[in-house]
Amino acid sequence: MIAPTGGGIITGLYAGAAPLLLILTFLGFGAFFLRAWRLYRYMRLGRDEARIDHPWRRVRDELVVYLGQRKLLKRPYYVRGLAHAFIFWGFIVITIGTVDLLVDGIIGFHLPGAGNAVFAWTIDIFAVLVLASIAIALVRRVFFPPPRMHVALDGYVILGMIAILMITLLLFEGAGLAAGNLEKGFTPPPIAGAILRSFVFPGESSAVVFFWSWWTHVVTVLAFAAYLPQSKHLHIVTTLPNVFFRKQTPRGALGLIKDIENQETFGAASIRDFSWKQLLDGYTCTECGRCSDNCPALATGKLLDPQKIVLDIRDQLLRDGPKLLGDAKAETTPPAHYLESKPEELWACTTCAACVEACPVTIEHIDKIVDMRRHLTLMEGSAPPEAQRAMTNIERAGNPWGEPRETRGDWATDLGVPTFAEKPDAEYLYFVGCAASVDRRNQKVARALVKVLRTAGVSFAILASEETCNGDPARRIGNEYLWQMQAQQNIQTFKKYGVRKVIASCPHCFNTIANEYPQLGGNYEVIHALQLVDRLISEGKLKVGRGTAEAVAYHDPCYLGRHNGIYNQPRAVLDAIPGVQRVEIEPHNRERGFCCGAGGGRMWMEENVGQRVNHRRIEQLLAINSGATKVASGCPFCLIMLEEGVGAKGVQDQIRPVDVLELVAGRIEN
Repeated sequence: MIAPTGGGIITGLYAGAAPLLLILTFLGFGAFFLRAWRLYRYMRLGRDEARIDHPWRRVRDELVVYLGQRKLLKRPYYVRGLAHAFIFWGFIVITIGTVDLLVDGIIGFHLPGAGNAVFAWTIDIFAVLVLASIAIALVRRVFFPPPRMHVALDGYVILGMIAILMITLLLFEGAGLAAGNLEKGFTPPPIAGAILRSFVFPGESSAVVFFWSWWTHVVTVLAFAAYLPQSKHLHIVTTLPNVFFRKQTPRGALGLIKDIENQETFGAASIRDFSWKQLLDGYTCTECGRCSDNCPALATGKLLDPQKIVLDIRDQLLRDGPKLLGDAKAETTPPAHYLESKPEELWACTTCAACVEACPVTIEHIDKIVDMRRHLTLMEGSAPPEAQRAMTNIERAGNPWGEPRETRGDWATDLGVPTFAEKPDAEYLYFVGCAASVDRRNQKVARALVKVLRTAGVSFAILASEETCNGDPARRIGNEYLWQMQAQQNIQTFKKYGVRKVIASCPHCFNTIANEYPQLGGNYEVIHALQLVDRLISEGKLKVGRGTAEAVAYHDPCYLGRHNGIYNQPRAVLDAIPGVQRVEIEPHNRERGFCCGAGGGRMWMEENVGQRVNHRRIEQLLAINSGATKVASGCPFCLIMLEEGVGAKGVQDQIRPVDVLELVAGRIEN
């Protein structure tokens, strides 16, 4: 902290302070490490999972996400996120100062760089910022509590301890300077200097204040250390490893079940079935409720609460951990998803990743939900009947609609679109996908893309009846076995024709082929159609003419946006169309876009609880009152859901859902 006089800080205390300080330090940090070790052993009850790939990316995440608090400082949480960030940054700086304080108090030695004026100034500035941030947090908790935040006594205890640390720090610095216990050989830090000037006590008053504030500070530090592992604020410690070990694979890629033919169990049915990282997520949850605030299922009255999913797993681990440490095969209480409401929670998820995007500590909600779905689907056979029907159709006919496999290329017959069998030297495979192959509305989108590609002179071909479902619905419903069958079938067909480049007009096809097929050895250069169109326009290979002036709202597909970070290219395409005025669906756009309700296999499940997700999306669209006559997207599922939504709301004459590709094709200059 501030440089002591020649005899060290103990000079201002008493001769026996060092042994007492050593004993208290041992007790405080001993209690912390004892509890932390037990929590670590609980966590290691989970299955092994490798999380050491891409080490430099992990270091970058520590700097940007952990130290930089990037996810806290995103809209619309910027103000309160900044307050929390100041508490975090101040905690780090003052932790360094506290370690220096303890080391100096015990052995009279300063940590390098901790005994100079610059560090003292830094300490004081952050102490004031932390106190101001605590005041903001306290006012928010008492008067404006967020709907999903768990406001409990534990939170007040932690805030109170941190406040005591800051106040006593400033007091013992100022009093120490006034009493002559701390060195005055440099300009005192501003706050301590102000306190110094305010200490005009007779006699030994300053020394007394220094003594009691110093010891109060030290005891509070050690009490904080002992209490922390019992608290939800354990995330102060666990966020660092949780960020370091977060997934470095694409967000849209689920984990592979290896050697699936020889597996005896599937998915997560107990604590031992979750990975150690999934259990670490539970320790790290801050209970801030951001994931739940952004969940479209919860917003429309479903039982799903992403925060509750994570906390249920954590609570089960803390409940069953002691028994499992004694006997790894011990019978435990029923797993959380066996409870009456749990399956309904899990099936409500659209896997839109709004929860993952919002989480400030990089918790991975979707992986847990899909792992529990895998058990329900593959071990219990308890997927919803409509989902079972869709999976049966995929297995039998290669598409969830159940349309005959041999008719998959009929939409292109009159267009003369070549198949790879007819044009084996084509540069691109256009992977049409199930929706554009069999759904009449989306067949128009496929035809629009064909027009665009031909106008730009792109060499492409399709697979027609040789194409089968990419497997995305089956995998997210939990049927990993069916996904692997479908994926391997497509990969073998791609290999047969030497496919290297793939165009997908469906974000789900794009995500699966680009991010998940490599798990089975299928590595391709995959591009979404709107990315390609943006490039063709910028290269001058595609010219779009002026048409009727109109305002067009853009809806971000989850599997294009949040899962793959493709926000700008679709907007650039819209902006390149003369006469089109792009409208944003504020504030529910880009990374905060609201799901259409079709992802995660929900396209083929009934939605009987609460409001339909797509109806809420139409309400958001109408609420911006932008004068938009069309709402455009780049996803066949979104198109279907938006059309149903405007029909149900009776506004189909007011606003018409379209695909961006249709707008481009309608204004192409030959």
